[in-house]
Amino acid sequence: MCVAAFCLSVLLGLAALAVASFVPEAKILDTLYNSGLHLQREGEKPTVFDHKESSQLDNYTDALMLISTAGMNSRDLSSILTNPIFYYWHGDEAESDEELFHFAKDLQMFAEGTEPHGVWFYGKYWLGFRAILRVLLTHFDYLQIRRYEAVLFFLLFGGVVCSITKNVDSKTAMAFLVSILLVKPQVIVNSMQFSCCFLIAFAGMLLVPWVAEHPKWDNVFFLELGVVTMYFDFYTVPLVTMGFPLVYLAILRSRQGKSVSLVWVLRCALVWFAAYGMMWVVKLCLTTLFTSYNGLENGFQSFFGRVGIVKTEGLEDFYSVSRAFQGLKSVLMPDHIGKLIYVAGIGLALVSGFVSAFWNKVPFSVFRKFEGLLLIAILPILWFVVTKQPIAIHYSFQYRSIALTYWAAGAYLSMTAWNRGLQ
Repeated sequence: MCVAAFCLSVLLGLAALAVASFVPEAKILDTLYNSGLHLQREGEKPTVFDHKESSQLDNYTDALMLISTAGMNSRDLSSILTNPIFYYWHGDEAESDEELFHFAKDLQMFAEGTEPHGVWFYGKYWLGFRAILRVLLTHFDYLQIRRYEAVLFFLLFGGVVCSITKNVDSKTAMAFLVSILLVKPQVIVNSMQFSCCFLIAFAGMLLVPWVAEHPKWDNVFFLELGVVTMYFDFYTVPLVTMGFPLVYLAILRSRQGKSVSLVWVLRCALVWFAAYGMMWVVKLCLTTLFTSYNGLENGFQSFFGRVGIVKTEGLEDFYSVSRAFQGLKSVLMPDHIGKLIYVAGIGLALVSGFVSAFWNKVPFSVFRKFEGLLLIAILPILWFVVTKQPIAIHYSFQYRSIALTYWAAGAYLSMTAWNRGLQ
């Protein structure tokens, strides 16, 4: 079933991009121009809300998503694999004005019909979002897409909270609610890039009650989550698409009297990782086989640079675990008061768990019963260590993988100390 599901997913992914490439270019020019104006007004990396680093948007990548969508068209079907990015020279203006947002300006020039000065290829990713964006851009510009994406985000988020309350209890639902609140959803919804993995994770969680009733689909479920994540995500916080549903499924399995062993948790996680990695490799192979672009060479060079097998010239200082965690600390605890509140919150949760466990005489066997949740809770920490280079560079948004730690740890307390193991 897994092999069949994977092959079908690849075919459907290619078909979706191919079909979207036939959307008439004339239909999206107006919205692309307006999108460029909006992005130019906001700037490449504006900060919102409390204006801390963790509230910084990445409009640069959102604009890249839009210009890559414009570059995919039916005149050259190889573009669904090579991912061309059109660019323009901006002359002295670009050199003298540090605030000039190149990609935003490029969107406007492309929409005006200006012939691009050149093209480069971003073939190491699927960029599957183009299949959706090209259709949406026929009616909506960037701000409108962001507006309705925010509505979708909070609808799915609310649906998951209701689902957990219904199928587990309000304490566990609150643990999930807090895990999202702590990573600033009000910032996430203002970015197409930031929202992607959370939308996938929430949709997956809404399917979990069905999967819990049909355990034979566990492997296919996590395989599809891995495939969809690689297809759509621009490498932001992919772990949440695996971890959020896995924690919820572990809880429901336990309530059904089924085993939630470390072996089961590892198996589900490995299926996700295998699908995530294989979907990437298949993309590189297809690009290399059917286009003139060497996707395998480019992709693996990038991967080796990311994990430090080969250090990228000019970025040597970022291959540091300590530097990565310093960045994470700066966004999790941005000032002295924030540090006190953060430490106090963790302390309060632990103390309340300890007191509740002692008062209710929770046996040690209950804590062992849910140890798989603790394994999931440390996965983001391990992820930060392995991917230290991109974390050190992009900690301002990649820190949000920590939401999985909050959710898994909160669920562990809820299932053990606060609920006496649901005995």
